[in-house]
Amino acid sequence: MVLTESYPTMRTRPAPFDLQAKTYDQRVGLSEQACQAIGPAIRTMAQAQAGEIILEIGAGSGMIGTSLAWPPLRYIGLDLSRSMLAVFQQHLSVHRGPLLLLQADGNRPWPLADATVRVIFGSRALHLLDSPHVVCESWRVAQPDGAVVIIGRIQRQDDSVAAMMQQTMQRLLRQHGLHGRAGGPHQRQLLVAYDQQGASRLAPVVAARWMVTRTPWQSIAAWQAVPGLGGLVLPGHTKRAILDALCSWATATFGSMHQQSTSEEAYVLQGVRLHV
Repeated sequence: MVLTESYPTMRTRPAPFDLQAKTYDQRVGLSEQACQAIGPAIRTMAQAQAGEIILEIGAGSGMIGTSLAWPPLRYIGLDLSRSMLAVFQQHLSVHRGPLLLLQADGNRPWPLADATVRVIFGSRALHLLDSPHVVCESWRVAQPDGAVVIIGRIQRQDDSVAAMMQQTMQRLLRQHGLHGRAGGPHQRQLLVAYDQQGASRLAPVVAARWMVTRTPWQSIAAWQAVPGLGGLVLPGHTKRAILDALCSWATATFGSMHQQSTSEEAYVLQGVRLHV
């Protein structure tokens, strides 16, 4: 049975990802083959036992959660966007055992009891949250004999179109006095924060690899479709100025906004073990 519950979020307007829910998978989604490989890799890395809880922070549309929400584990997915969770529910075509979706703000106390969770997983969301809060809540909900925190992220070649566009976009944000929430650096900072609280690192796991062909224009189109840039909400004129500058840079660098380039991408899991 799938249950969805809502908790106070202290917001008066739709969450940014509410506006992206219907197109999110098409815009930035992983392939079904990759997602089906990621779920088992997380379960193996976590070494959780039957009946234990796996909590996903930023469950979103369920791209990865649908491959985690299988017995014998009990899955709980938390996300700020009710619209994203509605898409998640649409992806659940078969009964998968105990499954709970919670609409709640990850930057507020997580709606779970103390000492109840064995595995905490996050992908593409944890870098948008406050690191000290994430670490504190992780320790609070961890089972008395410990828990595992696993963070997943797409790893791209440094010279790939997507990576170079992302790096230049972050540089342009800094030129405007803004500091984007880049996933890679924030993930490293979060892992260090866990280290400082006595956690021990797990060996990284490459859950999936694939080849992808991209153009600079695909990055621009994806950023045009979202409210802000780099995890920040920007004034419209600032966003347009940055994207215009990025288009000029990309044309000069790649020769055309529609120049195709093929590179390898991988989905990498990194994590820590919490010793409660």
